[in-house]
Amino acid sequence: MNLIQLDLNLLKVLYVLLQTGSTGQTARRLAITPSAVSHALGRLREALNDPLFRREGNQQIPTPFACTLKEKLVPLFVSLNEELFGEDENEKRTFRVVIPPAINTLLTPVLADKGEYYQAQVQCIPFERRAWRDDLLEDKVDLVLAVGDYQKMISALQYELVGKTRLVALFGNPLRKKLQERDSLSMSELSQFRHCYCHPWPQEINELDRQMMRDGESRHLAFICNDYGQLAPAVRAAPFMAVVPEPWFINLADKEGLFILPLEGDKVEGGVFMQYRRSTVAWKMRFIDAIRRKLQEYYV
Repeated sequence: MNLIQLDLNLLKVLYVLLQTGSTGQTARRLAITPSAVSHALGRLREALNDPLFRREGNQQIPTPFACTLKEKLVPLFVSLNEELFGEDENEKRTFRVVIPPAINTLLTPVLADKGEYYQAQVQCIPFERRAWRDDLLEDKVDLVLAVGDYQKMISALQYELVGKTRLVALFGNPLRKKLQERDSLSMSELSQFRHCYCHPWPQEINELDRQMMRDGESRHLAFICNDYGQLAPAVRAAPFMAVVPEPWFINLADKEGLFILPLEGDKVEGGVFMQYRRSTVAWKMRFIDAIRRKLQEYYV
């Protein structure tokens, strides 16, 4: 059998089943009966000579071959749907962006402004250090922003480096006397201070700390948080240091009692990346372009 001989409606069933992992949910999505889904799956198994799924409880778990098909089938269906049909004019507009905490403050004004302009609900999703490819392909998110993070390339997705910036050491009055004569700090000197740490991933996989560990150095973490808004009060109150992207400090509304020192060397340069579907509808592409332009004011 070849593609010409295959009933293409079967691929639609496979596409939805790969997304839902449930015969019942697939039937509801396609407005058919669960037995029709099971019948279609049986025909697919025969045509493709693979079991495609194994049942675990109420879930259909794809086989390795089915996972390979998913990488090709899901981008194709999402792309065709967006390019051929766009979006339902009566459907509520939603723009979902995955955003690291370090650039939240920088982007909030443009997200709010463009969300209002396009009459869309903007959903800011916390960044996690993991692959976001399936979330994008399955239309669960529209844009992923990542700081110094690589995502696997795939033809259905656009992956690009927006620009780079440098990290700086942030501190407050408790450390000012000790550092007031300094113009910069080396990476090795960071180990001499107690640090605030604000990343949604463990220290051992943070790129700066990995670079330091390769040189036999490490930072002592005294204050760990998930909200960048906590950094300024922390370094104002205690002799702590925080390593932050320079654009975050530039956009900080209240800099009173705060100071920064540049860090030396090329290992403290960090990039910001974006990833989105190539087939994204026009208004979302314009939204993404506005975000890109805003980032490029600080990341060059």
